[in-house]
Formats: sequence, structure tokens, C-alpha cells
Amino acid sequence: MRGDAVPGEGFAHDYEDVSYEASDGIAVVTLDAPQRRNAFRVRMLVDVLRALDRADRDPEVRAVIVTGAGEAFSLGAALDGPETLSKALAEDVDGHTPTGYREPAGRISERLFAMQKPVIAALNGHAIGGGATIAAAMDIRVGSEKARFGFVFNRRGVVPEGASSWFLPRLVGIGRATDWILTGRVFDAAEAYEAGYLTRVVPADQVMTVAMEYAQQFVRDTSPTSVALSKRLLASAWQYSHPGPAAADESRAYAGRVDSADAREGIMSFLEHRPAVFPPLDPSPAQKF
Repeated sequence: MRGDAVPGEGFAHDYEDVSYEASDGIAVVTLDAPQRRNAFRVRMLVDVLRALDRADRDPEVRAVIVTGAGEAFSLGAALDGPETLSKALAEDVDGHTPTGYREPAGRISERLFAMQKPVIAALNGHAIGGGATIAAAMDIRVGSEKARFGFVFNRRGVVPEGASSWFLPRLVGIGRATDWILTGRVFDAAEAYEAGYLTRVVPADQVMTVAMEYAQQFVRDTSPTSVALSKRLLASAWQYSHPGPAAADESRAYAGRVDSADAREGIMSFLEHRPAVFPPLDPSPAQKF
């Protein structure tokens, strides 16, 4: 556990089994319980959610990396007996809403979906159960060639969580998602990459290096407001059965950007053969279309 000052809040927040560091425009959220291979407990999941929210609201952060301490990313729920999951549900008072229960991995996935900042999963080792589901909700997944993955819920007598029944078919197609979810089998990084679950596969000792290099693109090369709008366009396009409404959304967003400071800087930096220096994130880019 460590205390960290939250920008603009003036107090320290104590995270349990989660660490948070931010510098040079990149926030790193680390699942920090290597003694149990970063298996999840309720408080840990809630603190991941809080750390993501903190990064998204920090104007200095341009990209977020989520990784695990030690040899694993996360092995999912920390199981210690037949009543583990029922006790966790009872403990998770934050997950109860007027419309029913919302389990914490699902709340994390929803927050990831709403993030204005790009999120990179640095999968330094195995990602099983909840570890695999929250990674599916991130924008980019860099995985160790030694890592294994599994949506093992049917083998534990439960069902998928973390909104994986929504995210996974969009990543790998309904056929592969059905295979992985119904069987609950564990598969290797080569299969994960071939299916489209992983963006990159690299040696285990290069995962964070590659993830950091990827994140630096957002600090160095892209407009933060354009990235936020592009994320929203990608997310909203799935609701349409025809490209026309997606093109209309793009047109509205595009028209709102052509006379922006970002567009002027992007054009001039190209013409002057220099790196672009984009303005900070517009706090309400969603209002632009």
C-alpha cells in the first residue's frame, strides 16, 4: 500500500495492492501483489478503477499503461475457498446500484471504454480470468511471448465478467470468442496474437520497454483531443448496421476540428518539418459531435 497525492485534490489516496506513477505524460498503473501473482481482491479492483479515473482527469497525462508486478499480469480472482466469490460479492458494496449488482471488473471495463486517454496493457505474464477481461477493454495489448491467457469462468462454475462478452467478440470475432469463453481453455501468446487479442508479442523482458515506446507516440506525435475524439468514434461505430451514421459522426467531428488550434499546429508542423506541439486536451471533446 502506498499513499499518493491526487492532482487537484490536496490529499493522499491509499491504494491497496496497486501503485501509481506518472511522469513525462505517461501514467503507469501497476497491479502490485506479486506474492499472489496479482490475483484480484475487491479493494484492489476498486483501486484500479480509482487510478484509471485519476489518470484520465490529470491534464498532464497523455497515455496510460497498466501492468503487473512480478511474473504475472493477473491470475484473476484470489481464490481461497468455495465461498471466495460469494464473500467478495457481499464485500463489494460499491457494486450495488438501484438497478442491481455491477461486479468490479465490469466497472473497470466501462471506465476504460469511457477513457479519453489511450490505455496500453503491458501484459508481462499470464492474464487469466479477470486479468484477461480487463485487458480486453484496453486499447492496445503488448504481451510477453511466455504469457498465457484464459477466460476460464465456465471452469469455475460462473460466467464471463468484465464485459468480456461484449469486448472479446469485437477483438477476435464471434467464432474465436465462443471457443475461448465456452471452453474456458488457456491459450498461448501466439494464438492470442493470431486471433487479434494481442497487438504485439515481445520477449518477456521487453514488454514494458515496448509499451513505453508505444505510449510515447501519444506524448510526442498526436493531438490529445483528436485521440479522445477518435476513441469515441471507434466506440460508437459499433452501434450502427450501416456505415452512413458512422460517416456522419466523423463528418461532424471533422468539421469541428478543421479550424482548431490542433489542426493549425498539425499542418504547420508538417510544413515546417518540425515536431508538433499540440494544445492540452479539450475537457469536453464529446460536445464536438
